[in-house]
Amino acid sequence: MLDSEPAITDSRSRILIVEDDPFVRDILDIYLTSEGYRVTTAGSGQEMRERLAAQPVDLVLMDVKLPGEDGFTLTRYLRSHHKVGIIIITTRHETVDKVVGLECGADDYVIKPFEEREVLARIRSVLRRVSDQAAAVPAPASGNRLSFHGMTLDPDNGFLQANGHSQTLTGHECRLLAHLVRHAGQPQGREELMTQVLHRAWSPLDRSIDVLITRLRQKVETDPRHPAVIKTVRGTGYVVSVQN
Repeated sequence: MLDSEPAITDSRSRILIVEDDPFVRDILDIYLTSEGYRVTTAGSGQEMRERLAAQPVDLVLMDVKLPGEDGFTLTRYLRSHHKVGIIIITTRHETVDKVVGLECGADDYVIKPFEEREVLARIRSVLRRVSDQAAAVPAPASGNRLSFHGMTLDPDNGFLQANGHSQTLTGHECRLLAHLVRHAGQPQGREELMTQVLHRAWSPLDRSIDVLITRLRQKVETDPRHPAVIKTVRGTGYVVSVQN
């Protein structure tokens, strides 16, 4: 299930494709250019840095398997040095790639072989989040703020006020936390969370939800090793506890 919201292509949005396969790179370049995006390409980490030095971008499509520095290393670098959306490109049978990519800070992933329309839908979704965050500095409070355990989540802008700090969540982190908070006290299964948050079919081998929970616990728990806010429900999934 993909994002159903129509999105008007913003010709100012710049996309960098980091892919060493010239065939895949050209397909994405031609297709995204036809959709109105400004596209540049790179075949390695070094070329990626050169392109970014010449022109900032809004989103990076990052292949996992690259010569030299792999896509995970480059994703960590991007997350530390650039405010961009990141979508990793992985292969269908490499479940671990999805998990590691999310751990490295990717916003989403697409799976080879892919449909161009799916890539476009995920690009639009991530770009909306990047655009909303950029437009919300300092963050305007929306009317949809969610309060829990002394913390506040603004799901419209992806901002979390927790433990005396203001943080920006990735799109998946924000949607997952908002879903759990709205259903506080009601255990949510992994299958439902995959469908509602990642818009993907659930697989027993897919640990994407678990990875996102680990990242959220680092941001909302006083002691992530002994979570009191986001608790594990054995055999089911997770639940945001109801504060007494």
